This record gives sequence, C-alpha cells and structure tokens, in this order.
Amino acid sequence: MTRASNPFLADKSRPIVVGHRGVPALHQENSLAGFRRAIALGVPAIELDVRLTADRRPVVVHDDDLTRLTGEPGRVGALSWDELSRRRLLRELPMGRDRDGHPVVIRYERAEPISQLDEVLAEIGGKLAINVELKLDLPRWWPADAGAVVGHALSRAGDATVDRVIVTSFDPRKLWQARRVRKDLAIGLCFDDGLFAAVAPAVDWLMGSALDGERGARHRARKLFDRMLDTTLISDMFRTRLVGAEHTLISADSVRRLHARGVAIGTHTLFPIGSTSSRRLPTVDEEVAEVHRLVALGVDWIETDDPERLMELIG
Repeated sequence: MTRASNPFLADKSRPIVVGHRGVPALHQENSLAGFRRAIALGVPAIELDVRLTADRRPVVVHDDDLTRLTGEPGRVGALSWDELSRRRLLRELPMGRDRDGHPVVIRYERAEPISQLDEVLAEIGGKLAINVELKLDLPRWWPADAGAVVGHALSRAGDATVDRVIVTSFDPRKLWQARRVRKDLAIGLCFDDGLFAAVAPAVDWLMGSALDGERGARHRARKLFDRMLDTTLISDMFRTRLVGAEHTLISADSVRRLHARGVAIGTHTLFPIGSTSSRRLPTVDEEVAEVHRLVALGVDWIETDDPERLMELIG
C-alpha cells in the first residue's frame, strides 16, 4: 500500500471529516444504520470501536459494560456472540452531560443490533475510509489478541478495504499484533490529554513554572506531547505511520515534527454531543475557532460527533 492510496495518509489540502462512531446524532453509535447514513450524507470517513467477545468474535461496540448501551449489565468480553447478538442498542441513549451539566439523552427511531466487524466491513468496506480503534480491555488490560483477530478480519475483507483503513489504539501491543497478521496495515497510537494529568507536577518542575486552571493544564499536556514527539522510539518500535491525538494536545510543532517524519496526525473529538468527563463542553464559537485552528495547522483528519456541521465548516 502506498501512502497516496490511503485517504488518511495521503497529502491533502484540507483534513478529512471522520464521523465519530458513525453519525451519533441520527443513529446509535457504532451501528450499521449510522454507518449507512454516513455514506448517504457523503461523509468521507467513519471511526468505529472494536472489542472481542468471550468466543473471540470482533464486535463493533465502544463500552465494555453494556448497561448504558443496552439497558442490561454484562461485559462484552464475558459474553459469547450468541448472547451478545440478542442485545439491542437502546432507542434512548445517555450521551454524557451538556454545557450546563444536565444529562444528555439522544432518542432514536428504533433499537439497533450490535454488529460483528466482518459484517460491517462486508457492507461498507471500500465505500468510505475507516478508522478501526482497538479498545483498551480494562480491567483485564493484559490480553492483546484483539489486534490479531482484527488483522485477520481485515484480511478477509480484502485489499480494497484495507487500502482505506487505519487501525488505532491506546494499546501499542494490540497494534503490533495486528501488524504481525497484516504487515501492510497503517497503524497508529492514540493519545488523550488525560494520560498526561498524572505527570503534570513533574512537567511543571521541568519547565520551572506552575500553571493553574484548565488553560494551564492544557498547556502542560501540549508541551509534554511535543517533547514526547522529539523521540522516534515509539514509531521506530511499532512502525507506526500515524498518530491520533486529542485536539487539545495538537500544536504547530507537533504537526510539523510528525509530517517531517512522514507520519500523519489526526484528532478527536470536535462538536461532542455530551461530556463524559468533568471537563466542560466548549461553546459553539469556541468549537468553530478550534476547527479553524486545526485546519490551519494542517492536521490530516478530524473526528466529530456532527460530521454534517464539520463538512460545512471545512468545505
């Protein structure tokens, strides 16, 4: 696979718009209905999440605990595919909290099934670009075989699909396993600014300053991310061709350093439906300003809960 053949890696004048888990404002996250709607709307790419069932089937679902998504408790990794296939994604899904701290619940037209990755790839593979994210298996962190299982699923889907897919994860071992199965896969590590929170005091000490508040924390995380990119250890070890980072981490330096090494960089998640952490949601004006900043920096793709709005902004 050449760099130019994969939309995520190819040189481009504007970042690719990526529907985060499909089009979650219109259809349940990670549902085939949402992926079909993305194609109908002309969204160029989608992101989806993959976990393994107890019988090692790769399924497209974000949460390991299914309570929020299906209204019934149970872990994906503890259920067989036969058991999981009977579950349905609820018509009313909690999606975090709004800017004022009120719960956000999205109401959909109908309940939707959970799909296996092979089913999704068979229907939408080749019709749009796909970011396949391999989820962390907390609290059972150690197993990494999901990478190999997904590598085999992509091989079954064929070259036309693989040429338009990237595989990302916060777990580098899963990426390594995927590449062992399919050596031409474009893989990339993910980074969240929360990952840097624990080492913020050490960063303050190294920088000789103490920064307070949300803006200070963001500045610390961005500086640490930039410093980490000064080393090629991670990319050399895992032969990564891309990086996925929370937009708050991305600076002009990080984009420049990665592009100079031929590594693409994408970001998540703009125009979120709700906040699932203690962080407040930005205003619409703040979000629009952030889109313009990322476009000016030359990021390669932007994931969003509202791909229609982002496509209008980016053009």
